[in-house]
Amino acid sequence: MKKEGFVSLWVGNVQTTHELDRLLAVSYSDEGDFVPSIFAKHFEIRRYDDAVREAEYYEEASNDLNQILEGFSYDDEIAPRFDTLVQEELPNDINAVVLLYNFKYTGEIVEATIQSNYLRFLGTVEYQ
Repeated sequence: MKKEGFVSLWVGNVQTTHELDRLLAVSYSDEGDFVPSIFAKHFEIRRYDDAVREAEYYEEASNDLNQILEGFSYDDEIAPRFDTLVQEELPNDINAVVLLYNFKYTGEIVEATIQSNYLRFLGTVEYQ
């Protein structure tokens, strides 16, 4: 699913910033094997480059996609593209964003509830 020039977007509602960090934390086994994050496991993503992953938790929830994406890398380019891609009104309770750059998610799982946290895949757009 690694694909240069693409960015994939998930939005949702999580309990705290620490909870978002916990969902996205990758680790390694005692043998040095890569252990995917809880987020990756739920969306059946084998691996992504954590160095080009951006995520944010907001104290105040919103459903304004442009506002939610403000401040992220390439936001002036990707926000209008995601806005065009997502032709529906988003729920009012979005307080978390996950962006995987140089990644084109093609999985079948669109949403996941992970221990009272909800994440939904919105789509992939090109950037650069």
